[in-house]
Amino acid sequence: MHDSSSNASAAVRSNCPDCEGLLRVLRVINGRAGAEYWTMRCIRCGGIHLDIVNGPVPAA
Repeated sequence: MHDSSSNASAAVRSNCPDCEGLLRVLRVINGRAGAEYWTMRCIRCGGIHLDIVNGPVPAA
């Protein structure tokens, strides 16, 4: 079984850009062309952040 979120997690921010606190994933939404939208909340300041993770490039 292939879990795309485990591969994509390496490309997702793990620290809050505002306070450097850890980010906890709230939701992952599938987008077009294999992209994923990751909504995260900082466990220190409570800020909400969105990362867009692009999926694999289709073979030509």
